[in-house]
Amino acid sequence: MPGYSVKLKGEGTDPKYCCSCCTLLLNEPRQTSCGHRYCKSCLEDLNRKYSFSFRANEGPFTCKVRSCGESINIREIFPDRAIEKEIQKFEVFCDNNDDGCTWEGLLHQLQAHRGECEYEKIACIHKDCGERIPRKDLSKHLTDTCALRPSACQWCKESLPFKDIAKHQESCPMAPARCKWCGKKGLTRSQLQDHQHPQTGDCPNMKLPCHFEPVGCQEQLERKQHGDHQKKTITAHLNMVLAMLLQLATNVEGLRDEDVEARENMRAAIPRLDKTLKDQVSKITQLEQRISDYQSEGATASGSSGLKALENRVEQIRAKVEDVIKKLAAWEPRVGTFEGIVAVLNREIEKCSSQMEAYERQRRQDREIIETLERKVRSLERIIALKDVALAEQDLRIQTLELTSYDGILTWKIADFTRKRHDAITGKTASFYSPCFFTSRTGYKMCARIYLNGDGMGKGTHVSLFFVVMRGHYDGLLRWPFRQKVTFMLLDQNNREHVIDAFRPDPTSSSFQRPTSDMNIASGCPLFVPLSQLDSSSHAYVRDDTMFLRVIVDTADLN
Repeated sequence: MPGYSVKLKGEGTDPKYCCSCCTLLLNEPRQTSCGHRYCKSCLEDLNRKYSFSFRANEGPFTCKVRSCGESINIREIFPDRAIEKEIQKFEVFCDNNDDGCTWEGLLHQLQAHRGECEYEKIACIHKDCGERIPRKDLSKHLTDTCALRPSACQWCKESLPFKDIAKHQESCPMAPARCKWCGKKGLTRSQLQDHQHPQTGDCPNMKLPCHFEPVGCQEQLERKQHGDHQKKTITAHLNMVLAMLLQLATNVEGLRDEDVEARENMRAAIPRLDKTLKDQVSKITQLEQRISDYQSEGATASGSSGLKALENRVEQIRAKVEDVIKKLAAWEPRVGTFEGIVAVLNREIEKCSSQMEAYERQRRQDREIIETLERKVRSLERIIALKDVALAEQDLRIQTLELTSYDGILTWKIADFTRKRHDAITGKTASFYSPCFFTSRTGYKMCARIYLNGDGMGKGTHVSLFFVVMRGHYDGLLRWPFRQKVTFMLLDQNNREHVIDAFRPDPTSSSFQRPTSDMNIASGCPLFVPLSQLDSSSHAYVRDDTMFLRVIVDTADLN
């Protein structure tokens, strides 16, 4: 990098401490054969400008100091350690002094301070965010202002980046909606689609084709208008579909009603006719008896006229009787016909009743079969669910066995690093454990525990890494307390500079005694690696959102 751009405490800077190219405070100073000083990176830039390789080419280039202009030979450039030591002892203010940081100290301490300065602007952990925020405000930024912070939809509770929530809510199927046709409220967007579905929807104002559309009716009506339409156009619809059949059915129904009524009338009229006939016969007998009496007594002229009136009366009654007899004779065939029709109709009704009973029995049988099948399906679903749980447990067990090592070395892959770090900063998941590993098949059982936002004295500034002794099956055969050397490594995925730390267990600590529960209290390095170092561009401690850690337990004296 070019020279230091820092605020010095005290008077101005002596020119001998400034780069002859960038004029800033020398960073990794180099002195040329002409006696002038440059930053290492400035010399490399000058060399690239003249298409030379700083390491391999020996060709000269011109000094940038106007009063000099000498040709500089690559082989005659050397590090100036004395000047570098003097510069590193300069008293400086923090670069963030204008933002409120009150730190002041030596230049060589500045880089370490910037790694933990609360006012230092660092990049948001979300790569696509692009904002740089003071370290002290990072947690608030991640929870309140970051456009990529996780946010849940207020309706479907799906978690999305905050910037996508508004677009999601425009099409969220659980968003509240109102039917524009019937004004119904309280629906979700997905329910509205079902409510307005042409075939299965229940919106009363939805315009649907007439039920007689297949036979020619072209009307498009709201659901509530269908009833009136059917009533108004019933004749046309019936003519379109089954006019003759419907007419026949109507005639048969009318005939059935007429026959039943006529039969009832005949049954009621016959007793009355019988009584009337008997009365008339009785009257005729009485009249005949009276006529006989008159004839035997030799009635007078006045009696003859009375007899003649009686005879006329008898003739009228006889005519009426004959008329009644004729009517009875005419009704008898019709009554027989009606009785035959009623018998046929009764047989049809009985036949239909038998069929309905058969259909009802079949329906009950089908329903019992369906219920039996549903019970079997539910039973099979429960069995499948249990099998799925068993398979998941087996998969987890196999995965654990695949990741378990028995040589005292754990290589731990931490995927989805950004999310886990965000959870650590916000306090959602402050720490998590590694898979367990062993010093041998019958040796110590151990694991690691990591705090991606630090713990204790390293909280907010460092990654904290701890070692945990776990209860194993063979603890009764092992030596206690645990005394093996433990080494932590943060692997540089460029294979250049790994971060390494190690410690030997304290035999008096309860963390290394024989476990009485599933695991002992964790012990290790709360200041394992500064958080700022994870974002270093010259290393690849995090690549493709993945970090690799290695824990090595010395097993040399266990064999």
